[in-house]
Formats: sequence, C-alpha cells, structure tokens
Amino acid sequence: MRILPWIVILVGLGLAAPCLTADFTADDHLHRVVERADPGIAGLRSRPMDLFVFADGDPRTNAALRDEGLFPWWTDPQLKLAFWRPITSATHAIDHLLWPDNAAAQLAHNLVWLAIALVLVWGFYRRFLAVRWIAVLALALYALDDARGPVVGWIANRNALVALACALPALAAHDRWRREGWRPGRVLGPLVFAIALGAGESSLAILAYIAAHALWLDRAPWRDRLVALAPYGVLLVAWRIAYGHMGYGVGGSGIYLDPGADPVAFVGAAVPRVAYLLQGQLALPWSDFASFYPVVGFATVMMLITIATLTLITLACARLLHRDATARFFATGMVLAAVPVATTFPADRLLSFIGLGAMGLVAQFLAAAARDRAMLGDGAARRIFGTAIAVLLLVIHGVLAPPLLVARSRSMVAVARVIDRAEAGIPRDPSIADKTVVILAAPSDALAGYVPIMRASRNQPRPAHLYWLATATAAITITRVDDHTLHVSTKDGLLRYEVDQMMRSPRLRPFAVGDRIAMTGVTIEVTAVTPDRRPREITAFFDRALDDPSLVWLRWQGHTYVPTAAPRGTITEPAVDFLKLLD
Repeated sequence: MRILPWIVILVGLGLAAPCLTADFTADDHLHRVVERADPGIAGLRSRPMDLFVFADGDPRTNAALRDEGLFPWWTDPQLKLAFWRPITSATHAIDHLLWPDNAAAQLAHNLVWLAIALVLVWGFYRRFLAVRWIAVLALALYALDDARGPVVGWIANRNALVALACALPALAAHDRWRREGWRPGRVLGPLVFAIALGAGESSLAILAYIAAHALWLDRAPWRDRLVALAPYGVLLVAWRIAYGHMGYGVGGSGIYLDPGADPVAFVGAAVPRVAYLLQGQLALPWSDFASFYPVVGFATVMMLITIATLTLITLACARLLHRDATARFFATGMVLAAVPVATTFPADRLLSFIGLGAMGLVAQFLAAAARDRAMLGDGAARRIFGTAIAVLLLVIHGVLAPPLLVARSRSMVAVARVIDRAEAGIPRDPSIADKTVVILAAPSDALAGYVPIMRASRNQPRPAHLYWLATATAAITITRVDDHTLHVSTKDGLLRYEVDQMMRSPRLRPFAVGDRIAMTGVTIEVTAVTPDRRPREITAFFDRALDDPSLVWLRWQGHTYVPTAAPRGTITEPAVDFLKLLD
C-alpha cells in the first residue's frame, strides 16, 4: 500500500510519455524565434527570459507584425497580450541552451515537471483526505486523467505545470500553520505564493483553495481566518499593480479578458467558460470544443447539456457536500479555481488546478457509493440515482480517461498537422521573399499568422508580406472593382464569433465607416458596418495591379491553401467546415 501512490505516478507518466513523439508547433516556434539574438522578424525582439509577450500594446510594433503577416488587418492598434512568467521562461532558456532543436528533449523536460507536480498532488490529497485509499484513488483519478495530456504534450504550455508545482507548497504551508500550528507556514505560504506568480498567472488559482480552506476547514474565529488571508490579498494587489507597471497584461482582445479593466465583459464571458471548464473536467465533452460551438450552431444545445450535466452531478453529491467539510473544500476550490483561467477561451490544458478539487470530490463520491451509500441520499430512488452517477463517473474517469491520456498526450500532433498542412500551401521557393501573399479567406488567424513564425523558426523562405482579407467562419463575397481594388462583403459581418476576436474586440474598439488601415502595399477601408459596428463590407486598395506577379493569390481548399488568380468579376469563398479540418 505504501508504494501504491508511486506506482500510480509512474503509470501516469508512462501514459503521458507518448508526448515525446510530438514536434514543435504553434507558440513553440515563436519561442524558438524570440530566444535568438536576432529574431529576424520586424516587430519581434530577442527576449529569451520573457517569452510570453505576444503583443506589447505598442501601435508601431503591432503595425510591424501586421505587415509581416503575424496579425490580421483588423488587429487593435493597442493590442496587448503580454504575460509575466520569468520562472517558466528560465526553464525554456535551459532547453535553448542544452537542446535547442530537440523537441523530444524539451517534452521530456515537461514530463519532469509533471512528475514533480504529481508528487505534490499526492501530498495535497494525503493532507486533506484522512482515509489513505481514498487519497490514492484521488491521485489516480488526477494522474491518469486525459486532461493531463494537453498540458504535458505542448512545450509552450509548460507554464501550467510549473505554476502548479510552485503553488501547491503554498497551500501546504498555509494548512500546516492554520490546522497544526506550524508557525513558519505563516510566512512561507505567502512567500511561496509570491514566487509561484512568476511561473504563470494560473498560479492565482491556488488562492481558490486557500479561500476554500478558510471557509470550510479552518476552525479559528472568522476574524482570525480573515487576518490569515490578508497577506495573500496584499500580495495579489501588489502583484497586479507591479504587473501593469511593468507593461504586462491584456487589452484589446475579444478572447483574452482583463477582469480588472472590464469586469462586466469578464463576468459575461466567464459564466459559460467556467461551466464548460467544469464540464470538461468532470464529464464529457472536452472543453476545447467550446469556442467552436457558436460557429457550428451548437451553442445553445451544448450549454443546456452542460447545465444539465453539472446539475445532475451536484444533486448526486448533495448529501456528501452537506455532511463533509472536505468535500465542500474540494468543490469550492474547484469552482473558484476556474475563475482565473476563464480569462481566456476554455481548453482542457487549463484544468490543472480545477482538477485538484474535482478529482478529490469524485474520489470521495465514488468511495461513498462503494462503502457508505447513505451519503448518496435518503430513499431507494436517491441511492439508485447516486449509484448511476457514480458508475458514469467511474466509466469516464476510470475506464475512458487512461487510454485517452495516451492519445491526448499527442494532441499537439493533431494540431500541428492542421497548421502544417495550411503552411505547406504557402510557396517556399526563395523568390517568395520578395513577394506579397494575399489569402482571400483564411479558416482562422492561426492558420495564417503562424506561417511567418514557422518559416523563421525553420530557417525557410517566407513572404515579404502576408495578408488575409477575412476569416472563413462565414461565406464572403469578393468583387473586383478595378485593376487595383477589391470589394469584400459578408452577410453577417466579420468578427462575428469570439473565435475570430483574438486580435480585436469589436465591443471595446468598434469600427466605423471610413476607417482606413494602411499596410505595405495595400490599404483597407471599412465601407459598411453591422449594427454592433463590426465590418460588413471593406474595400482593399492595392498600390499595384492585382495581376502584378509580385502578388501571390491563395484560397483555401480542403486542408490547405492553393494558388488562384486575382479575383475577376464577383466570386464567393464558402465558409470552412471546421469539423473536417482534423480529417
């Protein structure tokens, strides 16, 4: 029995080990470029110890990145996507020093952090679950959960593992102080929390468990509990002020939201995001799909399914939550931990902290169903209902999750396949370095904007400029006005869906008729807007003839871009079928 937790951890690492077969993809390429002394891309500068600045809020920098093809023409001039993660950046600097071109070695580094995190997770469950076998069960549910796959399988997502490993000791120190009288914990808890903030913003989620601890497990008078929480509040405020003063934060994006700057928008977005994150951790489907539900018309149905699922699980756990303070601690921590990561779109790679409470609660519930059915409720009907939910949770987390962890540890392979197929459609011959590539409609910003980064990362020729006129989440109509001008229109307007709003929030910075965006070789003018002031029609004025050989025209077909002639007359580009992108 003593060795069982270590066996569980080793099995979890073994099931996640297929991630070693993955390669660099997406933000990995950006990190490889900015780690260099000369990134070679206008708008990017070398920042090996500050890897997570994707947009610094400077209109000049954003204009340069737009000209290079990293950002679309509609990018907010003051877009800021800048995250302070020096500890995690240092781990990547080690990779760059020792094995800069070896993705497998860098993914092995991820596995090391997963191992450290799982050891600390075992300490977490052993501390809060008095019955050892239930603690082991909780560890198994967490370590073998398929949600660990997307975390460990993406090099650039290492910050989630580092933040978890750095933050968990803060909770342990706090608990030892409050429940065991270990006085050093009074200082060590806040100190470790302050350090963890340098690993990643997700470490804020440990405050969810510290708050839940004060609410349900701390037996001191309320005044003393609040005083014990005060240092964390002071650190949080100080960190937030320093964070902004140093130039970090988010702004201008419709996907990344700042709760402090725009609390109303954050709350409106956070409610469904939190629901999808909890659904993704406790049941199925994965939260990664949530951003695309509106695009494919499933938003209402999936939200109803999510609400129903969470309601059924809550009802099944009602007696346990009523009688057991630890269960309430897990549940409260789980829900509150979802709030910090709800600042961006839902994805299972964000579930590391949420999973702590979720798997602790599920383990307690399964134990109750097996050993103490009175905890399922009074009466045969309630117990049958609770047993049915327990069986479903056991199937999801005990039967389906472990093999899915194997597959999902390689989930970035599937992502890379989609991005690589798109990138392969951009000409690679050396002459492309002197040409401007114009994509009529890209499936998403990512399937165009990553191209210059990937080419720079791989030392391959890339276009002098790369532009896309629209995203293809809906059909667009393109009309040739004259030899230098195109008119683009959409029925429901551009930036209709949140998935299109990474680089600009039309609510924060709406468009107006007559807005002009000047780029090298082309100027975009907004000629009509929707009632909520998104571009419905635009006119693109090129400084050379549309048939000039220096312009390379591409359209989307199937899984990649294919050459096409400059538009003549009026043509329609259909909406992309996102369900087929992974074929």
